[in-house]
Amino acid sequence: MRLKEILKGVPEALITADAEILCITNDSRKVQKGCLFFAVTGINEDGNTYIRSAIMGGAAAVVTGRPVPPELAGAHPRISWVSVTDVLGTFSKAASQFYEHPSRRFKLIGVTGTNGKTTTAYLLENIYALAGAFPGVIGTIDYRVGGKVISKAANTTPLAGELHSLFRMMADAGAAAVVMEVSSHALALKRADEAAFDVAVFTNLQRDHLDFHKDRETYFKAKLRLFELLAASPKKNKSAVVNADEDRAGEILSALSDNLTPVTYGIDKPADFRAENAEILQDRTVFELSARGTRRRVTLRLLGRYNIYNALAAVAASVSAGVPLETAVRGVETLTTVPGRLERVELGQPFGVFVDYAHTDAALDNVLSNLRKMPHGRIITVFGCGGDRDRTKRAPMGKAAASLSDYAIITSDNPRGEDPDRIFADIQDGLKDAFTNFTLIPDRKSAITKAVEMAQAGDIVLIAGKGHEDYQILSDRTIHFDDREAAAEAIRNKVPYEPNL
Repeated sequence: MRLKEILKGVPEALITADAEILCITNDSRKVQKGCLFFAVTGINEDGNTYIRSAIMGGAAAVVTGRPVPPELAGAHPRISWVSVTDVLGTFSKAASQFYEHPSRRFKLIGVTGTNGKTTTAYLLENIYALAGAFPGVIGTIDYRVGGKVISKAANTTPLAGELHSLFRMMADAGAAAVVMEVSSHALALKRADEAAFDVAVFTNLQRDHLDFHKDRETYFKAKLRLFELLAASPKKNKSAVVNADEDRAGEILSALSDNLTPVTYGIDKPADFRAENAEILQDRTVFELSARGTRRRVTLRLLGRYNIYNALAAVAASVSAGVPLETAVRGVETLTTVPGRLERVELGQPFGVFVDYAHTDAALDNVLSNLRKMPHGRIITVFGCGGDRDRTKRAPMGKAAASLSDYAIITSDNPRGEDPDRIFADIQDGLKDAFTNFTLIPDRKSAITKAVEMAQAGDIVLIAGKGHEDYQILSDRTIHFDDREAAAEAIRNKVPYEPNL
């Protein structure tokens, strides 16, 4: 495809020469002969510093938001240079056009919100699988189509080049529906700007990512951008699905474009898809669904009140996009587990062990509040906070863990480049003199082992923060570490231990 065709519709683009483009990327390490390289400036790195590397790799053209360096242009006359005012927006437009607008070839459901995105995506995937849609999923855990994993996820929402490449791969594979988790980072950085959405879902808004967005209002506005993208999509019959129980639901609904159909779901307030008479049991969650003039009993294999919200979101989104209600209900009822989301570690031990991704105070509060509703003795919680991330949530996470658990063990999460002692100090600021039911065990494996050793029959152990992750990011390296594996090893080593064989 020719460079000018790829950049068609970018009026401010200043192109020195046309070129035949064979690939498109923002990663100089992936540049091959004939590539169009985007010098994207990210949070930590400036893509302009990699222009020379991209040229050496065979780039045919370079897009930059800065004036073209005369020495580079003179030294490399074969390169087509493009100057634009909006590199990120241009990258999205160019990627969509290079891959021939693949997201227009299937139903595209975008899910945003602080919590619940991954579980809602899994539920939607199961619904569309039952509907015969051979669904694709782009999310926090991995990218997959037809149930087969394409790759693990480096980002919840990949950058534009990879995103539209995935869309094209899924469309060519025969996917009739794709579910996409849309992070606030992706919305702020315009990664999803050219995605042709049919449905957008807003789950909830809690404290998170304030290291990036700086304040909650900016974070909220980033999430709302999904509905702007939905309104701009060339698709017809588009639906905006909103959690009616959220404090700012009214504000979201009132801001929707006239070309969108509002759809609400909830438990406490009136909604188009509403759950009533809910029961939170140890092995299932039961509620009565009121929707589209019908009432139906729903039994989830997923546990907790928050999974009722996730199920409602999935049913509302899929039905709004044309899936029969009965198929949607069967889809949420038959999903058995989501990796790292209140996932059981079961080896026949007489106490419960759960691994959960809860890494904000609201998520930790939610999961512990739901565990407290189940039959149990004591609740023992292992948790930590990530380094080089939002510090404002650390003290509230400490308070949530200590106030809702019988005993809490503070440990390391992904410290990254930050001093672990500072992270621990921030967490303990939320405890002050109000709590004594906690201890600090910096080594995560030792902390998990201690929690399992403490557990008696009927107790519940919650290991929170990392969920599905099978690694731990330290200051100088990334190591293999899986909470589920560590818990299973601790259970097997527990004495006395008699598995139910």
